[in-house]
Amino acid sequence: MPTTPDLITVLRHIPTFVWLILIFVLMMGRRQSRPQAMSRTRLMMWPAAWLLFGAWGVASSFGAGPAALVAWAAGVVLGAVLVRATGWPQGARWDGASARFLVPGSWWPLAVMLGIFCCRFAVGMSLARQPALALQPWFADGFSLLFGLFGGLFLGRALNVLRSASPRTDGAALA
Repeated sequence: MPTTPDLITVLRHIPTFVWLILIFVLMMGRRQSRPQAMSRTRLMMWPAAWLLFGAWGVASSFGAGPAALVAWAAGVVLGAVLVRATGWPQGARWDGASARFLVPGSWWPLAVMLGIFCCRFAVGMSLARQPALALQPWFADGFSLLFGLFGGLFLGRALNVLRSASPRTDGAALA
């Protein structure tokens, strides 16, 4: 009869790079909690990075099958639409003098990043213990949708900053 490994044994087998990623996520989330001045390029780097990370997570875990990719894309759209509807982050504005977007700090980006990290960790641990789960549509499509949703939240945030912070008389912010 196989025994279930205890928590300490499981934690010992987690690669070091996973802990380094967690530290990076915590540091970047802390940084997002403070107000920032961002160029358009920097503003769009976050969603681009998280969308790429999510797409990589789907492809590396479940392959590039159409169902998982469609679920991921649906999640991206859903996340962006939900955040666009909320208007988050409120209070962003364009500073023409510095040619930067002034974005208020928030702990929400940390929460979203930790959500992505935890989901990716759960998928990795689950597939390490039961590789056949990758072939289960409910598992692959469900997590693909979730990875897309998280990436879409960052995309929606960036789009809201671009929309709400762009001056009505100066189209330079959107250029």
